[in-house]
Amino acid sequence: MDDAALAERLNGRGLDVIVPSRLLGDLLEQIHQERAAHLALDFAQHVLDLERDEIEEPVSVACLEYMDAAHEAIGLGAALPRLLEAEERLRAVALRRAGNRFLLAGGADFTMDAARVGAGAMLDRAHGWGPSSHPSCLSVARQLQAEAGRWAARHRDDDVDERTVARRARWEEARWQVRHVIASEPNPHGDA
Repeated sequence: MDDAALAERLNGRGLDVIVPSRLLGDLLEQIHQERAAHLALDFAQHVLDLERDEIEEPVSVACLEYMDAAHEAIGLGAALPRLLEAEERLRAVALRRAGNRFLLAGGADFTMDAARVGAGAMLDRAHGWGPSSHPSCLSVARQLQAEAGRWAARHRDDDVDERTVARRARWEEARWQVRHVIASEPNPHGDA
């Protein structure tokens, strides 16, 4: 029995179990905002790696360049020309017209959302835009869990239930995110 099935079974009996997405929220509440911004980019990188074969090469290259520039800008606390140039390149290769509106091609949408966790206010100032709200690391993490579920559902065997595959993939993505936070972040309560 996999972890998701066990959790469902135990939760059905009124027993609490650690659910990765809930644990992730608890962990991210204890992390400094700058580190959470870097983690959001790491989470996006993980899903980009998962979907690599389906993302057009110019878009994937631009996503990676944008993430690198965002990491650098977050670390320095300023929107560098490199970040603005990478954002412009990403929009140029990823913007697609769908009917009467524009959408970003695969991978670019969640890459830009992940970067806005830490670089959103910097980008707003650099573009001369008024203050706006930006996604949290947790909301980006959940968005990426959903994306991993959609990806898995598209690649399932025909005889496997789409919802089950998507649920398992979301669980596994949340588990990867929790493991990544635990492996990369120091204990917020100090050394034992």
